[in-house]
Amino acid sequence: MKFDVIVIGGGMSAIMCGIALATKGKRVAMMVKGQSKMNFSSGSIELLGFDEQGNEVEYPLDAIPNLGPDHPYSKMGIANVAHNAAMAPVILEGAGLNFYGRSSDRNHYRMTPLGLLRPAWLTLEDYVAIDSRKSLPWNKIAVVSMHSFLDFPADFIASSLTRLGAKCELCDIKLGTVDKLTSNPTVMRSTAVAKLMQNDGVLNDFARKIRSKIGDAEAVVLPAVFGLDGDDNIQKIAKHIKVPVRFVSTLPPSIAGTRLLSKLRKRFVQNGGMFLLGSMVKSGKMSGDRVLSVQAKNFPDQDIEAEYFVMATGSFMSGGLVSNTAGIREPIFGLDVDYEGKCGDWSKEKMFDAQPYMEFGVKTDNEFHALKDGRPIENLFAIGSILSGHNSLKLADDTGVAMLTALQVARQI
Repeated sequence: MKFDVIVIGGGMSAIMCGIALATKGKRVAMMVKGQSKMNFSSGSIELLGFDEQGNEVEYPLDAIPNLGPDHPYSKMGIANVAHNAAMAPVILEGAGLNFYGRSSDRNHYRMTPLGLLRPAWLTLEDYVAIDSRKSLPWNKIAVVSMHSFLDFPADFIASSLTRLGAKCELCDIKLGTVDKLTSNPTVMRSTAVAKLMQNDGVLNDFARKIRSKIGDAEAVVLPAVFGLDGDDNIQKIAKHIKVPVRFVSTLPPSIAGTRLLSKLRKRFVQNGGMFLLGSMVKSGKMSGDRVLSVQAKNFPDQDIEAEYFVMATGSFMSGGLVSNTAGIREPIFGLDVDYEGKCGDWSKEKMFDAQPYMEFGVKTDNEFHALKDGRPIENLFAIGSILSGHNSLKLADDTGVAMLTALQVARQI
């Protein structure tokens, strides 16, 4: 098999790069070994939420020049950051995903599953998102929970909205079809509830019970258990309730993330991209400073060739980086990894301290060519979470780095 570009990975960075390349007529194969962490996504995309000192960032593009020289945004340059940040919403909208925010000039706030407000760049348009901590558009809000569904802490959500100045009423709705899931707690998750909500009878019953309880509420906040296979039942529940409806992501797994992944994958295929699912890349063949082919576990006797290769394999969570007491390595090509010290130095004792290992990753030049033995590989790029130089939890920049480095490399190819 031979392609123009092989993207190794299946997360946000991989799929955005794949769509951008396929749109320009490249024959792209995406080699995906398993599930994507996009299934845990909140439905928001963060460009830069905090600076290196932990201060909240209101204007991301103004704060980016102050980041360290090894941060992916610094390597890209502010002009390219701004350009790619303008491209990203266009690609998302082309996949049928509409967002609140859109502009990269200024952050807004989205609500987390625990009711906290967090800076964000883009948030799915039907989710709770506000311009500032003082700009809540409703005075009276009904926060609706489902009886026995524990992945949506409605009291935390209501407390947060109350602190913003709203009068909140908690409404607990009991549905027999949902309660049946409690006989097996391991399946009482948002995805299971969302499948039930695809049934018009269950959805109509739920909407009717909400209407009977919300009184004169100006808006209704619901757990995000709608839209698993599309937007139809999101629109139906809003139509039935007859007041503005907004969602808050549940604890993982996340319907918002599943929705993002599903629509982006569909767009990739529509543009001519090909998925090689279950393809765990185990090694690559090189000649000099070029990659010739990769070999996958499920294609043991076949070289999969391409002109360009893109590493979007993620960090430790997805196996893009592996570690033991001897060190940290990239397992496919043996690329140079940026890390310091011995294993005891890689983490801090206190959970909420900035963890050093979060900044570890593959070394690249400023064009995101991966380095091996100190030399850039001409046709191998690294994007997204596998990159070194930033702590995505501390800076709240994970999805932004994923998307913008993906688009930057796609433009270069």
